[in-house]
Amino acid sequence: MSSREQLAKRITAVAVGVVVAGVIAVGIPANAAYTLPDPPEQDRTEWLMPLDAYIGPSTTRLTYAEELLIEPCLQAAGFEGVEVPWRDVDAATNALEAQPVRAFDLTDARARGYHVAPTDDPGATAWRTYSTTVFADPVFDARMRCGDQVLTEHPELAQDDLTSSIAIRLGDAAFSEARRDDRVLDTADEWRSCLIDADVFDVGPFATEALAETLPRSPAGMPTIDMAAEFGSDDPSSPISSDEIRLATADAACRESSGYLEALYQAEWQRQLTVPHDYGEVLAQVDVEGIAAATRTVERVLETRTPARR
Repeated sequence: MSSREQLAKRITAVAVGVVVAGVIAVGIPANAAYTLPDPPEQDRTEWLMPLDAYIGPSTTRLTYAEELLIEPCLQAAGFEGVEVPWRDVDAATNALEAQPVRAFDLTDARARGYHVAPTDDPGATAWRTYSTTVFADPVFDARMRCGDQVLTEHPELAQDDLTSSIAIRLGDAAFSEARRDDRVLDTADEWRSCLIDADVFDVGPFATEALAETLPRSPAGMPTIDMAAEFGSDDPSSPISSDEIRLATADAACRESSGYLEALYQAEWQRQLTVPHDYGEVLAQVDVEGIAAATRTVERVLETRTPARR
């Protein structure tokens, strides 16, 4: 299965347990639901979901962006040696943060086959050194002032990531449940026939005749254990072969043409429109416009202020 679907399986048990425990704790019937207000327009290309509005920037991205904003304030105060080091914040986010699960599609397949997203941040050591530095006075006092100034100028950055964690867990549980939806599973036979008819390989362990015997029940089982082992797709540092790209792109194309992706999107969307009531009460207090503003600010800072790799 894809890296994102593998992630979904790993966290779903935890997510469902948290949801059930929360319902029991407050004595609300398990079928009580809270309907999310004002869902966005659907956008399957971006796999946009109702709960996305409650997910802010990850701690990794937020912290790095804040340091990048503090740096010029310290420099303007005359301090040297306060430069924020370069880091691969995307890889660091992949390695350190839970993220919403998204379905495997042609974009993923063409970019990296079945390989999991990169998690190696070459700047991790430099960042760790910087972020654990104990600054003496007067730098410490200046950092505090500059930090306050940043939050005064960008109050949207004062985010509590608890809401994000709740929304991610609920969304991932919805994704896992959607994969078992009858309308999603009904597309599996057409997906299998499509991938077999694609005749990707004439010989080898994944030749057409072999695929006919070994393809999983649904796309959620791709890549198979044998495929992942052959391609090394669980190791983001391993090379991505042309054979892996060929099979993955054929697989993704068949997920599209069979209607699997559309059915999966609609099934997950419907499940995200409502959440258990106790979590709904938490989400109802959230400033979704503030979350959106924080995301825009963080991404703009990362794009414009991240230093060159040194």
